[in-house]
Amino acid sequence: MNTISDYVQGSVRVNTLSVVLIGPDDSRRRALAKAFLAEQVTIAGELGSYPNFNSLVKLTESDCDVVVVDLDGDVDMALDLVENICTRNSALTVMVYSSSREPELLVRCMRAGARELLTEPVTGTVLVDAIVRASARRMEFERQKKTTGKVLVFRGAKGGAGATTVASNFAIALKKESGQDVVLVDLNIELGDIGVILGLKSGFSVKDALTNPSRLDQDFVSTLLSEHESGVRVLSASDEYGISPEIENGTLGKLLYILRDRFPYVVVDAGPSLGAAGLIVYEMADLVYLVMQVDIPTLRNAQRIIAHIQAPAKHTPRVELVLNRYDSRNLEIQEGQITKALALPLTWKIPNDYAGVRRSLDTGAALASGNSAVAQALSQMARAACGKAQQNGNKKRWGLFR
Repeated sequence: MNTISDYVQGSVRVNTLSVVLIGPDDSRRRALAKAFLAEQVTIAGELGSYPNFNSLVKLTESDCDVVVVDLDGDVDMALDLVENICTRNSALTVMVYSSSREPELLVRCMRAGARELLTEPVTGTVLVDAIVRASARRMEFERQKKTTGKVLVFRGAKGGAGATTVASNFAIALKKESGQDVVLVDLNIELGDIGVILGLKSGFSVKDALTNPSRLDQDFVSTLLSEHESGVRVLSASDEYGISPEIENGTLGKLLYILRDRFPYVVVDAGPSLGAAGLIVYEMADLVYLVMQVDIPTLRNAQRIIAHIQAPAKHTPRVELVLNRYDSRNLEIQEGQITKALALPLTWKIPNDYAGVRRSLDTGAALASGNSAVAQALSQMARAACGKAQQNGNKKRWGLFR
């Protein structure tokens, strides 16, 4: 029979793994703990019940490598827990434990994201093989995490701020400046405009992704994407009006994880509120661009949105203010007052070009493809996002500053 010591000579250091055990049956949990300890695996914690939301957040933020969930207490609740853990922290290996060997249960476990199914009683060989695979997966994740894509989120401080137009053209500028793959996601499920702005038609939409959680994987998501002439891949909103579907807990996060693993840059038009499910967008964001114009209602909304995004959480993204349709001659509230009110500097100014934007919307010709002042401003934003040096000599001409 293989033991852990048989594998230690290689590159997989399995004896450094730590495990959290979850299950309502104390005797079964103790037996599992004893089996893992015998293989030199650290027991990082034990939970005698399926955790609530707050406990789940703490669990997925912990430093453990493996979570083992006992299914026999409540299969449906346990599998929902498995899916939530996998969605919130893809680095964790989730194993499930059951006395059942039914093929249907195995399929459900795989769909929820479980990597291993341990059946009672667990034999030494089966456990060792599972631990070795978990160790190899952890090492592979550590190698890949440095290349995980960036999630760049655009949010309008108020309806009509122009966030969708800015996000769409920014994605094109980012593709050009970075030379890497970019995907643009329209999360305004009911009335998204990205497809119209970019002159794209697609038979599929983001709604198809969010209403088919069991099918979400790289292959399925790839079939939903359309391609703009710039090379940007787009996950559009539906061409038909429809009420936003009830998004299952974790489905939106799963979609973003899939896209982030595939693309170096994921540009998201956050659209209106997605309810509790939308919180994951800001948790996963590397940078949030808050697009605004200058008036009292917009500033009030911006204050509340910034407070929400920067509330204590697992991850707080950087927020950059984007002043859209900027015209220094018609600025009723001065820049210093804006900065003071929002406790953030104005990072970007996009010049007002009503005629150019209107022409772009009417023809489907992207603003970022031209050489207008708006295109130059978007190019500067894209250069900063992909780590390129700024073209300092043009700041005054474009009304843009960092």
